[in-house]
Amino acid sequence: MMINNNYAEQIAIAKANKASIVNFDNNMPISTSISGGRTQDTVSISPQAQALANGKSYQETAPTYIKPVTARALLATNQAEGQITETPTDSRFNDMMQNILDKRLGVDREKLKELDAMMEEIANNENMSPEEKAEALEKLAEMREKIIQESIELKDIAQQSFQE
Repeated sequence: MMINNNYAEQIAIAKANKASIVNFDNNMPISTSISGGRTQDTVSISPQAQALANGKSYQETAPTYIKPVTARALLATNQAEGQITETPTDSRFNDMMQNILDKRLGVDREKLKELDAMMEEIANNENMSPEEKAEALEKLAEMREKIIQESIELKDIAQQSFQE
């Protein structure tokens, strides 16, 4: 004899039958099928086994690999199509870092900008020979190095006097 452990169901059946006593030794079905028909395990049985059980043929297609498109490839195609125009670069971070470096070293950026402008002017001057250009640019480069060295030395002297 099988003992049913679903006590709530047995009590509900006894109440429905207006019985005064519930017999827990009754052989009652523990579970009932919801669909009412034959249920089939579709999780652990492969699709191929299911098809063969139903008398059908099964054919599996190989998965297709699709190469992912990289950002570089997308940019190249968009530029080829003319969709992307060149965006201006933001130099604020570089300027900020340069200013911090100049402050720490004590370099006067305005003097260096003037020297750079003079160097560019000499480089673009068509009236000067290549030798004259090279000599003038070399002198300006020496002046630039001298300004940087003097600024660093002054900064070091100021720090030493501050520490004393």
